[in-house]
Amino acid sequence: MHALRLGLRPHAAVGDFDSVSSVVLARCRRQWPDVIIRRHPADKAQSDLDLALSFAWGLDPMSIAIVSGGGGRLDHLLSGISMLGRPRYAALPITAYVGDSVVRTATVGMELPLDVTDGNLLTLLAIGGSARLLTTGLRWNLTPTVSLRSAATLGLSNELTGPTAGLVICAGSILAIQTHGDSLG
Repeated sequence: MHALRLGLRPHAAVGDFDSVSSVVLARCRRQWPDVIIRRHPADKAQSDLDLALSFAWGLDPMSIAIVSGGGGRLDHLLSGISMLGRPRYAALPITAYVGDSVVRTATVGMELPLDVTDGNLLTLLAIGGSARLLTTGLRWNLTPTVSLRSAATLGLSNELTGPTAGLVICAGSILAIQTHGDSLG
């Protein structure tokens, strides 16, 4: 319930709630009786995030925000972040706030504006195969002639050179991860 710690009002809560006390869940139900709660059994074949994204997808949203502390199990973190790159999810404007980072997804044909307020450092990861991008406003811009391969380090540790940058996805799907940090120069 990271959203509550941040003072955010949820519209829906989905999962098995194994990490939420019954007291907190009851308080949420009292405070926001109109919040949709979809409780699933702890023994299930999907992660809570997968269930939540499937639920949100069914609402035909304009965008989705995910809030996570980023702590806990590495396997859950990696699975959740990579799940955002699935073709059906990458086509949505999804923004995930994970610890100190902001993660966005984009797929072929999409433009993705970036703002330095979300972080001056940028890592671009191809997901589900190779990707080709046209980037502007970065220390090391990419052109569509260069292929960003899945699990490659080419897109690691770039930097926004001004207040904004832009990505055009020419092929594939990517994760754009922004973090605040010291200038690379």
